[in-house]
Amino acid sequence: MSIIPIDEFSRLVGNIYDAAVTPNEWPAVLERICKLLNAQTAALWSYDLYDRTPPWQLEIGYDPYWMKLYTDKYLSLNPYMDDVARLSPGEARASSSRPDYAELFKTEFYQGWLKPQRFIDSSVLMVEKSMNTITTLVNVRNEDQGLYNQATIDVVRMLYPHLRRAVMIERVVRDHQDRSAEYSAALDSLASGMFLLTAEAAVTHANAAGEVMLAAGSPLKTVNGRLMLADEQANRNLREAISSAREGDVRLGEKGTSIPVRGEHGEFILHMLPLNAARRKSVGSSASAALVVFVSRNDPQDTQTITAFAERFGLTAQETRVLQTVVEAGSVPMAADILGISSSTARTHVTSIFDKSGVRRQADLIRLLTKMKSPFVR
Repeated sequence: MSIIPIDEFSRLVGNIYDAAVTPNEWPAVLERICKLLNAQTAALWSYDLYDRTPPWQLEIGYDPYWMKLYTDKYLSLNPYMDDVARLSPGEARASSSRPDYAELFKTEFYQGWLKPQRFIDSSVLMVEKSMNTITTLVNVRNEDQGLYNQATIDVVRMLYPHLRRAVMIERVVRDHQDRSAEYSAALDSLASGMFLLTAEAAVTHANAAGEVMLAAGSPLKTVNGRLMLADEQANRNLREAISSAREGDVRLGEKGTSIPVRGEHGEFILHMLPLNAARRKSVGSSASAALVVFVSRNDPQDTQTITAFAERFGLTAQETRVLQTVVEAGSVPMAADILGISSSTARTHVTSIFDKSGVRRQADLIRLLTKMKSPFVR
């Protein structure tokens, strides 16, 4: 540890954890690592061991032209790739420490990619390793910076526990963001209005259809941020249901409640469910939401379309009910909750509907229903 000040190393470790939750900080972190190791470049890569395609990569110090050439051509020609895959998590090595290092200069990889950039040595740290994917930190030195020594490789190893934790944290954050984006897109595609409410009926999220309903003020609206129904009797029923959910009243139960609602342009059905952990995950909800509310138009044409679909493809009565509820709720788990059946049972019915109608995805199923409802839709 004598080759670098302890306070400098400590600041770098803090910066690494900052980057885990603020990804745009990674370039600055990699620059500090380069300075620490006296290297020209740094690359934090995660890639598949079999097809060698980098799912994500972060790097600094490389010319974009050469990086594209590397991923397009020279990644597969890198003679050290297989050796890198054999490293254990936390293990670090310099290319110059290999017994066959002199052979590198005879390869197409060196002649075509390393030599034009004056690259002379590299260090690699195995940050994490799974059955299919590895994550590495690679730092390259140029001819002016010279070869790595053992003391510097020891410093690389000291970065391992912090980079490993940071990469795992960032992956969790990224997966959560990706799932949230997927949930949002799926919910916004629903014709039904969907609202997430706190225990006090404050709206924390509304999908696209829900926003349209709120803007129109029918069949519902918000007053001081709280959801209210334009239909006075229905609104009283909603308040009672919300109060029951807040107080843990067994009358509301796990299946929630349904309320008929009149609007300016027709009749609607409101279905409210208390949010348990599984439902919260299904709708990508934050912990602040306590209830999910679906509001769908009671459209005879929709019922007729479902009925025609069921007759055409020979659906059973239960499959028809599942189909109707999936269309209204937007997801199989939520439909299962509304119907009071298990998710596995609902998935079995949906799989049967897929088989009978010849589709393989829920989006294709909805598209087929839309075509039957509107023959002009292609």
